[in-house]
Amino acid sequence: MDDLDLGVSELKDKLRDFKLAKNSFGLIFAHSETDFEELGTRLQKEFDFPIIGASAMSLFSGEEGYAKEGISFHVFTADDCSFAVGMTEEYTEDNYKTEIKRTYNSLKKDLGGWRPKLVLTYGVKNSKIPGDEVVDVLDSVGGGIPIFGGFCSDNFEFNECCVMLNSKVHRAGLVMVLFGGNIRPVLKGEFSVDTVADFVEVVTESDKNVVYKLGNKTMVEALLAAGFDLEGENLLMQFVGSPFLVTYTAPDGDEIQVVRHLDCIDFEKEAGVFLGSVPKGASIQLAMFSRKDVARSVARAIQSAIVDVANEHKYEYTSAIITSCVSRLMSFSNDIVDETRGYTSVVPPSIKFSGMYSYGEFCPKVSPASGKMHNCFHNMTFTFVVF
Repeated sequence: MDDLDLGVSELKDKLRDFKLAKNSFGLIFAHSETDFEELGTRLQKEFDFPIIGASAMSLFSGEEGYAKEGISFHVFTADDCSFAVGMTEEYTEDNYKTEIKRTYNSLKKDLGGWRPKLVLTYGVKNSKIPGDEVVDVLDSVGGGIPIFGGFCSDNFEFNECCVMLNSKVHRAGLVMVLFGGNIRPVLKGEFSVDTVADFVEVVTESDKNVVYKLGNKTMVEALLAAGFDLEGENLLMQFVGSPFLVTYTAPDGDEIQVVRHLDCIDFEKEAGVFLGSVPKGASIQLAMFSRKDVARSVARAIQSAIVDVANEHKYEYTSAIITSCVSRLMSFSNDIVDETRGYTSVVPPSIKFSGMYSYGEFCPKVSPASGKMHNCFHNMTFTFVVF
């Protein structure tokens, strides 16, 4: 990433003998200190297809498993699929819904008559827009088709995140790809929290991602009763290994279960601010996870998706994209191999993968009760899509 001439040359060399099909696009994940505008300009001179990109604190690499820095370049190509690629204008909390809908509808017209079957999207997180709302807008305009992706990340500066389309770079908004054609989505899910604490409450007062009351206690009172030291210096790290399992009822009556990470405390209002929405009436339970839990759950999820689905549908996958939460990276610190060992041990060598650690993940979830798919915003989660 420090020598873009060398970096682009290496990427070009790796693709030298790769035969492109009729339709193609490229996906870049790169460390947030990369000059994305210059990178996009140079790549456009070398490759005759659209290229999107997202900044990342750290990367997943099919060759190394985990890469602290660098650039990954993932090329999708097919004769029997079409890819419509675009980017919103830089949006705010006032116009993000309009921008997302406008971009989606514009790309839908570019699919050559094929119906959209999958949305791949990456964005810059706006602290005033809950991640759930971004997913909900896409879910609504897309008619419920699967949405995969997430918010890009940086070195916890929170102002260096960016998305890229060719040589154009935005520090707000989304890049988006609609997939049409011969695509047959198959969804799998594995619950990764095996240990829960003796803390079960019902949310009685909340507003989007801010929880004011659990039962008859304020959020602060409930956390103090659970043994949290809210006066500690590094409050955020206390919650990294103790996420909350949230169970709520969707508008269609289906039960949904997600993991939520507590971001900060509003002491003035005695409220807890989460990274994702926690609706009123939801059951909230304190969960615990260890490094061993993470590695085991990742391996189990990949085994289920790649091996079981391939056997069931007689399909040989060749490619995967990973999005994992930076909270998981924080919990492992310098020993991140504990997570990467979980998937490198089960991903077949024939499957090439890339990905990033994100500030929030977009991925469908299947209700265990009804089997229906729900597009959800996640954090503290490991997600991936295979092709």
